[in-house]
Amino acid sequence: MIPLSRAFFVSLLRYTACASIALVNPAIAQTPPSGCDMGELATLPLKWTDDMRPISEAVINGRPVPVMVSTAEAEAVVLNKKTLNKLGIAVRSSTSTMAPEDARNPTGNYLVREVSYAMLDDFSFGTAKKKDVTYRVQDFMDDTFGVRIGAGTLLQTDIEIALDAGYIKLFKPKGCFRDHLAYWDPQAISVLSTWDVLKRDPRILFNVQVGGKTVSALLSTATPHSYMPRAAAERLGLSASSPGAMREDPLPGHGPEQPVWKVPVSSILIGALEVKDFDLRLMDLPHSGEIMVLGADFLHRYRVYVAMSQNQVYLSPIRVPRAVRRGSVEVIGTPTQRNEQ
Repeated sequence: MIPLSRAFFVSLLRYTACASIALVNPAIAQTPPSGCDMGELATLPLKWTDDMRPISEAVINGRPVPVMVSTAEAEAVVLNKKTLNKLGIAVRSSTSTMAPEDARNPTGNYLVREVSYAMLDDFSFGTAKKKDVTYRVQDFMDDTFGVRIGAGTLLQTDIEIALDAGYIKLFKPKGCFRDHLAYWDPQAISVLSTWDVLKRDPRILFNVQVGGKTVSALLSTATPHSYMPRAAAERLGLSASSPGAMREDPLPGHGPEQPVWKVPVSSILIGALEVKDFDLRLMDLPHSGEIMVLGADFLHRYRVYVAMSQNQVYLSPIRVPRAVRRGSVEVIGTPTQRNEQ
């Protein structure tokens, strides 16, 4: 489940991206002209977990560590407590209290949280290299990854998400305000994106239509399957009683009374793009709003360019799927084990 704060939804209801940006006609779009510099910053190669989530790599204090690349998580960098323990890096904790009226608090009650953090001698990911830096720490349920890189890092610039080709690219375009930035496909469609203009949340949303009704969508590279809260899906005419719906196991930590339902959706419209024969998981998710999360199953079918520089999202169908390159993830030994080697 992707945490989405009340502030995120309130801000997106009150503010939208400037609609005066000229939309590119995909039928006539071409390679960016000479005045447009795409400004490619980095290419991040990817491997895959068995459930098709992308794995990248960061370096912590000189040690390579597998990374969960998560466009749907707001925070920039979060470290896995178990990985830090294996690396011999101290984890410190403090407590904080969030008032009921705080827009970031979805409960309506006083919320006491314990916050863990760690200081690193050095950390690098992509083009970012930092020394003497402090990041939040969590106890990940999935120890495949030692670091989670979220939208606070990934959406600082434009990003091309090419799961079919096994990479993510970062760009900082110059002179490309009205140009078509999906350079690999002149026919790629573009849709307007919205975001929190107060910059309390770095994630972006865009509109999709199901059965003629509009809902906001969020891209999630780290979620194996696309999903929606059941309450929001019912407004779109999707439920556990929809034709072809299949019951699946509950989410980890949920009881049998909270099953997941896989529901076939014949058609989803994203601007001029029609997504056909798509499976959507429905589940009980309190405080999640009306958001459709498009996961890795969607991103293995469509290449995406998130143009933060234009407030646009470009989408292009993958017509010839490529073989997926799965890779093993190195298990980091404990300090004692390393000293014995």
